[in-house]
Amino acid sequence: MTPLDKFNISSVSKKLNKINVTISAANYAPFPCLVLLSNYVFKKRFVRILPNGDIQGGFAKMVTSLINFSFIRSMTASCYNIKSPPAYDPVSLFLLELFRYIDRHQNMDKFLEVLRDKDRGRAYRRYAGICEDIPTKGTFSNFKARLGAGLYNEIFHTLVDIFLQLKMISFNIIAHDGTLFPTRARYKGCTWFSDKCSCIDIHDVIFRVKRQIMYRLNNLNKVNLDKVFRIKCECPYMPINKFKKSPRIEVLSIKLGITDGKLSQNQIHTAMLFGVKEELDKQGMFINIIRSNLFEVNLCEGHAKFRCPKIPKDTDARIGVRRDPQNASRKQKIFGYNLVLSTSVELDLKLELPVAATNISGNGEEGKKIITNTKQIKAHHGSVTKIDIADAKYDIIKNYTCLRNNGSIPIIDYNKRNEKLTSEALRNRGYDQNGWPFAPCGIPTKPNGFDSKHQRHTFCCFKQCLDLKAAGIKNIQKKYDIGSCPYVKNKKGFSKHTYIKDNPRLINEIPRGTKRFKMLQQCRSASERVNSVIKEDLKIIDKPIVYNKQRADILAQIAAITLLLYRAFAFIVKISMLFAKYRSSKDPAIAIKLQPHYVPQSILSLIQRE
Repeated sequence: MTPLDKFNISSVSKKLNKINVTISAANYAPFPCLVLLSNYVFKKRFVRILPNGDIQGGFAKMVTSLINFSFIRSMTASCYNIKSPPAYDPVSLFLLELFRYIDRHQNMDKFLEVLRDKDRGRAYRRYAGICEDIPTKGTFSNFKARLGAGLYNEIFHTLVDIFLQLKMISFNIIAHDGTLFPTRARYKGCTWFSDKCSCIDIHDVIFRVKRQIMYRLNNLNKVNLDKVFRIKCECPYMPINKFKKSPRIEVLSIKLGITDGKLSQNQIHTAMLFGVKEELDKQGMFINIIRSNLFEVNLCEGHAKFRCPKIPKDTDARIGVRRDPQNASRKQKIFGYNLVLSTSVELDLKLELPVAATNISGNGEEGKKIITNTKQIKAHHGSVTKIDIADAKYDIIKNYTCLRNNGSIPIIDYNKRNEKLTSEALRNRGYDQNGWPFAPCGIPTKPNGFDSKHQRHTFCCFKQCLDLKAAGIKNIQKKYDIGSCPYVKNKKGFSKHTYIKDNPRLINEIPRGTKRFKMLQQCRSASERVNSVIKEDLKIIDKPIVYNKQRADILAQIAAITLLLYRAFAFIVKISMLFAKYRSSKDPAIAIKLQPHYVPQSILSLIQRE
């Protein structure tokens, strides 16, 4: 018996029997639809793990054989009513969507082909409770819109709670990071678009078009009839002080053509609309509309309404910036959304599972979402995180305040912004780039303990000057007389307190630059690996078909659910396979692998603190 034996599939199965009963009892709301087109029933099936690590029947069989998803029916009951027409069991639709992503069917049409196939789709239909009626693409789309991102998030946290009870999640160390993914809509060059841009008033369009046409008719010898002329107006919704001159938007693009026979009804009506039919008929010409963004014209007042050509189909998406994966020295712009994931890092298990997910437009506000995810974890699980790790995007005072108020130690990369970090500038301000003070002689001090009661560090010089060689002493002596230093008499030389409240971003409970701080910083890569699995392995947010934030939010929660189940069950498979190999071979090398991974005492003391 080893500490990892509790993650063997037999042990997990026994625990899940009790957990499933508890969750079912907590979700008892009756489902209002009396007639269902499918019927999911939880059935315990034997799961066989092959010697090469594959699962007989795949992840779909393993997930549905161990977890009872009937609670979804109660959680979604409020989205249906007793007068609803016959509907698919919400558990069936949820599981089919899960099977699609966990088995890497990126294209929904191809997945439905598999689902309808008599042999290839038999297992999916059986596990989801589908009988004869196969749901269509529209059924899945309507189901996701009916539930919304909020309910998917509730389902996600219910599953997180299951793995919390299985001791696979502790919330001791949380790593935060975001990943950009594109919208399906094309970016058209304007960053400041809004819903207002779909209906812009222009008051003199008819007069301006008529003036341009009359000028060309009166100067046929001077003008080039093949040249297109455009009617433009200034953008009325451009933010103030962004540009010295407001950009101009194209309303109409027109050129004149020579008639060749009978005019079409559209050409006649266009000439009448702008009041130049008689003049054009005399010259045997017509108006050729190359492009038009008008959709409403008031003939009495000469006013019109048009849609800005630079507004994309997805008006919720925004530009996000990241480092180019092919060239780290360059920046890459992504028009779309940003999934911010919080990942629980279990150092002793070498396991990383998502525990909170938030989706935003672009990544301009990503730095603030660590607070959103922290509140999400606290609201659903009431757990206290011991250490929060993030990169420099999250280096905001509000984040430090929130995390410290929750009893956590923030390990956030310092964003230097516009600070001067030359040797002279650092000495003038009195402390280095890690927040370590300089002694009067200019030697950097070293940490000498943290006072949690007063939230301050003590730094001492430890009389380093006494160990310097002649060249070093000579260099210091130029600006400071070491012989008259009053701190040499002290046991630890010069000492100074640095308070967190004086510089809450730079001064940390664990001093920046120390070995322990760097060890914890390395855990941040856990969130990057998790994001990589969603994008490159499962391909859930790799060029998805989303056209608004509502759909992007839902997809983000589905991605978090799929990732949680995929990684958790892959870990169970790995441990179960190691136990099976050890029973048959008694190999000491495998026995070592079945022991918890070593966690340094310096980190354990932080995790185990009250």
